[in-house]
Amino acid sequence: MNQGMRLTGRAALLAASALASVVVLGPIIWALSTSLKSDNHIFAVPPRLIPDEPTLMHFQRLVAEGVQWSFLNSAFYTVVSVAFAVAVGGTAGYALVRYPVPAKRALLVLFMGVMSIPSYALLLPTQVIFVRLGIFDTRLALPILYAAHVIPFAVWMTRAHFATVPRELEQAALVDGYSRFEAVWKVIIPGARPALIAAAAFGFLYAWNDYITATTMVESPDLRTLPVALIFFQGFHGRDWGALMAGVVIATLPPIVLFLVYRRYLIGGFSEGSVKG
Repeated sequence: MNQGMRLTGRAALLAASALASVVVLGPIIWALSTSLKSDNHIFAVPPRLIPDEPTLMHFQRLVAEGVQWSFLNSAFYTVVSVAFAVAVGGTAGYALVRYPVPAKRALLVLFMGVMSIPSYALLLPTQVIFVRLGIFDTRLALPILYAAHVIPFAVWMTRAHFATVPRELEQAALVDGYSRFEAVWKVIIPGARPALIAAAAFGFLYAWNDYITATTMVESPDLRTLPVALIFFQGFHGRDWGALMAGVVIATLPPIVLFLVYRRYLIGGFSEGSVKG
């Protein structure tokens, strides 16, 4: 009976996993299929998953419309904001663990409170401030806002890791002749890689997929992000599904590559932060 129950449980688990895979991967596979079809085949009845005559015409249209520059804009905003947020958040997380910071608990509660506020609720007052500062519709606007959103999360993730590192490791490094910076950089940071990568992944996904903040803070066509540029393929008389799906495929590739390359660190970082934070 126990053997039968185990087999039934495994079958149910496999069925649930298969269903989850279809739900998650189905739209991506269909977007890829649509991006490789000609306009006539996109609306063929019955629809076909595998294109009869694959074509790259929709990707060529994206290049002709200059979408590659929007891709580079998104990459620039994302990399700059994530690098700054992880550097500041990691430094703050270390300081909260190793130094007697005044009102430490209040600061942690403040960080949690900031994380709970929807960033979109502050866009209009932020826009007014940026206009007065002269950074509205510039390449500084989006990285500043993205980094401000990610820093509290990075503080919590890195603090959870640094709290588990024995002080004796740093003291031994100092005894060996390392400076404080060298001890942290060569002894502490390598062990904090999962937490840092998890925080960077959170910031990457937020900045890369953002649409509302980008449309509010950027107006110039040459500063548009990829999600904003793809919206213009909807048109007034109908959506250009081929170009839209080609854009979806391009926009989906970086997050997929990120997960495949760093999946081990991502799983370890998020589980560590959730358990020890």
